[in-house]
Amino acid sequence: MRPGRRFVGIDLGARALHVVTLTDRDPDDDAAPGLRVHDARVLDPDALDPLDAIAADATAIAIDAPGEPSRGCHTSDPALAPKFRTARCGEIALGQQARIWVPWTTPVAAADAPGWMHVGFATWARCRAQGAEPLEVYPAGAFRVLAGGTVPPKSTPVGLRARRDLLARAVTPPPGFAMWSHDGLDATVAALTAADRVRGGATAHGHDDPGCDGTAVWLPAGPADGGSTDAPG
Repeated sequence: MRPGRRFVGIDLGARALHVVTLTDRDPDDDAAPGLRVHDARVLDPDALDPLDAIAADATAIAIDAPGEPSRGCHTSDPALAPKFRTARCGEIALGQQARIWVPWTTPVAAADAPGWMHVGFATWARCRAQGAEPLEVYPAGAFRVLAGGTVPPKSTPVGLRARRDLLARAVTPPPGFAMWSHDGLDATVAALTAADRVRGGATAHGHDDPGCDGTAVWLPAGPADGGSTDAPG
């Protein structure tokens, strides 16, 4: 049976895109969490053609990357640390509103952006060409929200296990899930955030002030929105 709604999460780097598509679970399977993995794949940044069909069929898409360089709306704001004065409003608002500060900021000049951001710019453009308007997400922050607190680093076995356990509350673990890398898990939590946006549980962090750039970073629904309040062990 062809699935209905498709929620796509994209985690990217300079050398690979991890793309996970979630769909609503079978309504006859009462024991399964609300979402299941429909597709998971790794794309070469220099061969993004498969992304066209994925984006065209998507109900919602979330990308772990900025869509374009910063407009530098806060370059003269003395209340911000110097690092964040050239950042986009979504990056700043995520820190101000959710107390989650990204470790990087998007530069004003595209030439100053690292390679993974250029891959992100291209990925956003490709999705937009299919009529989609993706959400921007920050997986590290998303897992903090799901846990209701801190999560061990994803570079450690305990951190990977914690992330899998958090995802398993909302997504039926597919075969081999215990072997998924942090990139696949980050793509999955991005797709979960896209699903929460459609279902009304996700939160956008951005600025509404005149002169701001309209960017936002989205976080998924947390324990207070219906999930477990237990942090992973």
